Amino acid sequence: MSWLRKGPPRPPASPSPRRRTSPAAAVDAITDPAVPCEGLVLVADGIGGFDLCGRALAGGVRRAGLDYTTWVVRWGHGVGRWYADLTNAADCAARAGDVAETVCVFRARRPDVPIFLVGKSGGCAVMVQALERLDSAEVERAVLLAPALSPGYDLTRALERVRRDLVVFWSPLDLFFLGVGTGVFGTSDRVRGRGAGLVGFRTPGPDDPPRRVEAYARLRQVRWTPAMSLSGYLGGHLGPDSPRFLSRYVVPLLRVEPPADA
Repeated sequence: MSWLRKGPPRPPASPSPRRRTSPAAAVDAITDPAVPCEGLVLVADGIGGFDLCGRALAGGVRRAGLDYTTWVVRWGHGVGRWYADLTNAADCAARAGDVAETVCVFRARRPDVPIFLVGKSGGCAVMVQALERLDSAEVERAVLLAPALSPGYDLTRALERVRRDLVVFWSPLDLFFLGVGTGVFGTSDRVRGRGAGLVGFRTPGPDDPPRRVEAYARLRQVRWTPAMSLSGYLGGHLGPDSPRFLSRYVVPLLRVEPPADA
């Protein structure tokens, strides 16, 4: 695979993220009839190409005993190229198109298998735009961790494309990356100011269109609490990469039945 990588285990050699295979070819590997699959999780990590969240989440899914296939979306420009990842909106949109096509192809071949999308930081823009490109609610649930989108980003269409809800984890302590960083370099949707991962997404008011109000009923925002520190998430931007946090708070969301808590 080039723009998708299964994890873990990792393949012996990882091609350049700039050399891509078609989504249909990626789904060929996912839908191997010899491999049982009770769920598909697509993960778009943060900027910089380190894939910390994706690898940790794949491990958490495996330890939870979920017979799922977890794939890390290769959407960035390479290790350390954080500025290009954050500012190249056209490339982000193209990768979102790949994810949307993968979801559609997989759904057509495995209509009984639930699909979950998870985004971290800059990868949230990929997953939100992928949802917006779908024609119907093909995704069971989406989870956004410390999103680098602007708080005023309109999630209406993305919310209409999830069957259950879209869960956002944000922290008022994520000041360096989603306060100073996005204030200087801009958010993934090219707005200079605080990121939604610092303050949460802005919700509709009573004068907003009914369609938007109805869609936002599917938005669930989870503010960081000191209790999350026990899972390794101290409130900073790297906290959601913690394997303990992902296992405790995110993996339970990757089930068809409602989680005990979030």
